[in-house]
Amino acid sequence: MNNHTPSQEALAEDESMIDARQASFALRLPYYWFADPQMRAAKRIPHYLLSRMVRFRLSELEVWYRQNGRVCQAGKPGTEGGDD
Repeated sequence: MNNHTPSQEALAEDESMIDARQASFALRLPYYWFADPQMRAAKRIPHYLLSRMVRFRLSELEVWYRQNGRVCQAGKPGTEGGDD
């Protein structure tokens, strides 16, 4: 079942793709989450393999981030608690 509207699909096709470093910077998450295949699989990060390159769509990453906020917060430096 496809829950995307035609306009969302057209937008996704026109959206430029970013690399792991850009994804890390955009979401302020550790670079290795995006660069390491095992971390991508463990965190279920949406990505595309283009030949030997890994690319991401920022819109898909933003949806993933909203759905996995608790998991994402655990990976950010300084969020382990007790900064009072």
